[in-house]
Amino acid sequence: MKAVLFTLMAVLGSLTLQAQDLNILKFQIDSIMASHPLMKQATCGIMVYDATLDSTIYRHEEKKLHRPASTTKLFTCATALRFLGADYGIHTRLYTTADTDYVWVNEKWKKVLEGDLFIEGNFDPTFTSADLDSMLQKTFVKEEIDSIAGNIYTDVTMKNRTLGGAGWCWDDEGDDFPLLSPLLIDKDTCFVSKFLCKLDSLGVGFQGVVSDSIVPSEATLLAEKCTSLGDLIPECLKNSNNRYAEAILYQLGNLNTVDYDPTSESLKYVNQFVEELGFNKQDFRFVDGSGLSFYNAVTAQVEVELLKYIYSKTDLFDFFQEALPIAGKDGTLEKRMKGTNAENRVYAKTGSITGTYTLAGYLYRKDRHLLIFAILNDGVPYGEGNNIRKMQDQILHILAAAPKAR
Repeated sequence: MKAVLFTLMAVLGSLTLQAQDLNILKFQIDSIMASHPLMKQATCGIMVYDATLDSTIYRHEEKKLHRPASTTKLFTCATALRFLGADYGIHTRLYTTADTDYVWVNEKWKKVLEGDLFIEGNFDPTFTSADLDSMLQKTFVKEEIDSIAGNIYTDVTMKNRTLGGAGWCWDDEGDDFPLLSPLLIDKDTCFVSKFLCKLDSLGVGFQGVVSDSIVPSEATLLAEKCTSLGDLIPECLKNSNNRYAEAILYQLGNLNTVDYDPTSESLKYVNQFVEELGFNKQDFRFVDGSGLSFYNAVTAQVEVELLKYIYSKTDLFDFFQEALPIAGKDGTLEKRMKGTNAENRVYAKTGSITGTYTLAGYLYRKDRHLLIFAILNDGVPYGEGNNIRKMQDQILHILAAAPKAR
């Protein structure tokens, strides 16, 4: 009986100490925000969940909507992995409906492609001039084809023709706005002109027209370049590559085989995924994959629930953790939190557009507790981004310290 009583008292004592620690933690974070001059104008949504204890240890306006900025990429990448998988291939393909034939020209036989050529783009953001060289070498040089007797068609039906995203502020400071096209080469949309130039440099004759058309079902594949979805995600998250994020998003729309997807087909899957986490459409809104749009909205609670879901899937969590920036070490967090408790302990996605600064991810506390957090700041005065980031870093410095023994 005494042993049972002693154990009960120990448990109650531990709970009391834990409650005291949480009160101290709340006081410290509240004090930081209350004393920070920018918080007189800016808003802040915060939620911190202790995955080790399975409990929320701090919250502040966690259900209020904020612009997520580039933490949107967490939703884009998680949704793509959920519905497509890391091995999903993004293909740029060269087809023909023609046969080859030999024609006697200028007293010599020449091998001619007697028909049309089709180039199918599926928004590979990594496609380069070197990739095009490789495809053309395989198609024309290796097969000793001297000319094309038909036309060249581009199949760009996997997305609509708009080169930008909804709600993108074209002159937003410091942002790299990607061109959104199924056929990119060296990050640009000049695919056709480079294609024709390279044909000319190889001595391949072409006198036909260039236009758009869907690849016929009977077409024969000549060459292709494939990039896996899993190869794009580390660059998308660690260095916050907007082009990669949009390319990843549009792969989802391909599941519905809808020609000229206007983003809505792709976003159906993001919406479905977030609803599966237990939220309704009043809790979030996504209109792009990168977070460049000022129309996006999400709560700190939604972001934490997404990160909790990722954590619950071991393979997914291992993949994400490796792909996220690490405080004081690499990616967009390379220069942040150096010399603090949080250095090398925070794996998180940053986000910033004018007036909005966000941070969401995982923190390994010094006592080995894993914390899952989201910090969303809106209404930050122009030019004060670094100061609000310092406040976020200060909060993480406090969260990273283990509770003191009593």
